Amino acid sequence: MQFVMVLFLLGSAIILGLGLDAGEYSWLANLLAGIMGLFLFNLYIYIWNENRHQGLNHILTAQFGKHLGFIISVIYIFYFAYIASRVLNDIVHFINSTLLHNMHPFFIKFTIFLIIIYTYSKGLEPFVRSAVIFGFVTILFLLLIPFFIVLSSNFHIDYILPFHSLDVNKIIKSVFPTLVTFPYGELVVFLALLPFLKEKKALSKGGSIVIILSMFLLSIFSFLTIGVLHPDLAKSYSYPLVTTIEHIGLIGFFQRLDIMAVIIFMIGCYFKITVFTFAAIFVAKDCMNKWKVNDNGLVSSIFIAIIALSYLYSDNNSLHVKIGLELIPALLHVPLQIVVPLLIVMIIFMKGKSK
Repeated sequence: MQFVMVLFLLGSAIILGLGLDAGEYSWLANLLAGIMGLFLFNLYIYIWNENRHQGLNHILTAQFGKHLGFIISVIYIFYFAYIASRVLNDIVHFINSTLLHNMHPFFIKFTIFLIIIYTYSKGLEPFVRSAVIFGFVTILFLLLIPFFIVLSSNFHIDYILPFHSLDVNKIIKSVFPTLVTFPYGELVVFLALLPFLKEKKALSKGGSIVIILSMFLLSIFSFLTIGVLHPDLAKSYSYPLVTTIEHIGLIGFFQRLDIMAVIIFMIGCYFKITVFTFAAIFVAKDCMNKWKVNDNGLVSSIFIAIIALSYLYSDNNSLHVKIGLELIPALLHVPLQIVVPLLIVMIIFMKGKSK
């Protein structure tokens, strides 16, 4: 599961470029966000352990009661489906802008979802095992890219220096809520997947290592992106890392290294969409279990819902990105990633004291 987490956290976040609004201090903003993300992840693991390793629906109904817990579970189903649809839009916009400029978005979405459906038909375990192979490929590319950037003549350390005169307010605005909730807060989705793990020991330690690794990689790549593109220009690009790599050419031989960024993004988005889709299906099955709803009909409904939601603002990439970075964190991420888990922890403490 650690490799799934690596791909989940890094795949799209590195390519989209996080914290670039903080300018030359984007690397510091990513470090601070990672520290807060580490706290959030261990909060989720604490909730999971205190609820005897049950799924998200069981946790919510146990802590909030049968009826309120059911309502919140349904909200999480729509939340997971909506985020899956947004990631689907991310990959469609990326493919249309970098690879297949004239390909109709519907055919890209349809092709991707055929892969997601096939993955679901094979089950969670083969999906998790496949993450090991894709994880090694992704990490290899992520280690090679900084090496190529440093060897090229396009990195300018003066874009980063000097380190004094920190704009603390600018960094804080960049960190919260956007950088904390994306990608670290999205790990709340794993509360729906963790019960299916066979090996439950040392999950907190393994997950914490993954978050620390992701935190440093995101910080390093934001540092390198600013160093190549300039702090005032980097945030204006849709895919800053791709633009950064396009500036690289080693000895006139290694060209078009941006294909590595394309592969990283494609792998990361696939795993992210699949994780959110699995989670939405698992929580929905738990919610509808007592009504004996047909599984195939339920799964098909969620697939259709994700495709349908992906057409919201799908034609306008700028608006899609603006909503994702400005509205979604405050309206959806903070309540469902932070407020609800904190309320659960408070209820657990109150129940513990009453006993």
